[in-house]
Amino acid sequence: LGEMTSSIRGGGCFLNGKRLNSNEAQDDKIHKIEGIKLNEALINVGFPAVKDSTLRASSRAVAALATKVRGLRMIASASQVMAWVAQGKLSAYISWDLNAWDVAAGMVIVEESGGKVSDFDGNRADVSSRDLIVTCNEGCENSFGLKDEIISILKENDCFEY
Repeated sequence: LGEMTSSIRGGGCFLNGKRLNSNEAQDDKIHKIEGIKLNEALINVGFPAVKDSTLRASSRAVAALATKVRGLRMIASASQVMAWVAQGKLSAYISWDLNAWDVAAGMVIVEESGGKVSDFDGNRADVSSRDLIVTCNEGCENSFGLKDEIISILKENDCFEY
């Protein structure tokens, strides 16, 4: 792919040495994504096939979101997908039953790019959070519109129970 995404907590997020989105960035050369509407979103949905229960929850999420978003993807590399969310290539990522080693690097990358990493209750996630909703930088610090819409749809369709 010719891409290297790197980040250090408090030091920003970089793609091939060039700074990515940041809420703190004042440089006009840094592209900021302005609020993403659900029907314009490209979302990656995890495919946790280890247990039937998580696979069913993921399948319900696909069915619930499919007609409401621009597109769905199912790429099974959490940190890679999180790097693409940080870059704005994907609008969001949802997954169930993850481990710390799956997401630790990706969490720093997303947060340093200005994106959000949340648990299914909408709270800021940490590496012990097993279920995640990751959203890209939506243009301002308090912009949680996409995350809130995703949570609402997933709750309505029983996608959090497994």
